[in-house]
Formats: sequence, C-alpha cells, structure tokens
Amino acid sequence: MNDETNTETPVETPEPKTTKSIVPSKYAGRYKNGGEDPLAQFIKSQCTEEGNFKFDRFFALCRDNGLPEEKVAHYEGQVADKRHGAEGRARMTLRNMLATIVRKNGKATGLDGIEVDINLPKPALTGAAKAAAEKSEQPAAA
Repeated sequence: MNDETNTETPVETPEPKTTKSIVPSKYAGRYKNGGEDPLAQFIKSQCTEEGNFKFDRFFALCRDNGLPEEKVAHYEGQVADKRHGAEGRARMTLRNMLATIVRKNGKATGLDGIEVDINLPKPALTGAAKAAAEKSEQPAAA
C-alpha cells in the first residue's frame, strides 16, 4: 500500500511590521535620537543623563531660552500624562521653536546659564513650501 502524505512544512509569510510611531518611516532614520545638527547635539548634551533623555531638563532648557511658558507647559503636561506620541511631539515641536530662536540669535543658553554659539543654517524649502516661494518670486503678468 502506497500512502502518500504531504510531509512539507508550510511556509509562513512574515507579517508586515507595524509601528505605533506617527513619524513616516522615510523620516524616522533622519530624526532618530533627536537628529545630528548642532542644535540637536546641544540639546542632547544638556538633556541626556546616563544615556537617557530627561524631559524635565529639556523643558527647563526651553524655558531658559525664551520659549513661551504656555507652549512648554502644554507639552510638559502631555508628556506627564503619557499621551501617545507626546514625547516625540514635544521634542520635535519645542526643538523647532528653539531652532527659530537659535537662528535669530546665533546662540543658545545652557542649563548652567552659559551661552553657546550655534550656527544653524536656514532649512531648505521643499515640496509645497518651495513651490509657493518660487511662485511668489515670479513677476506678475501684465
């Protein structure tokens, strides 16, 4: 009697990776660990302790550099409440606000009160912002 049974192990296809991050994957690598530009390095040097980012230090740094109290308090509350994505939103949004101040002043104030020169170039426009800027530069048709 010839008993033919299928002895092959079924091949499982891996599930696509899912992430809870709100950052599109094409940007995730660029902003991992807070970025690498001079401001990002300054923030990390001020707010990292024993390899961990300390939000209390970050919020103090934001206040010391003149960010509006209501903005800092808003994100501080979200981080304290452990809202989904709050830490990333706080770091991104407040960092961008710090960048505006640093570009204007050419420096930032550390937690120790010492001013540090930071050369932060204007970001290059891309996408819709670039198209709008180019359109506004064109002379109006007569």
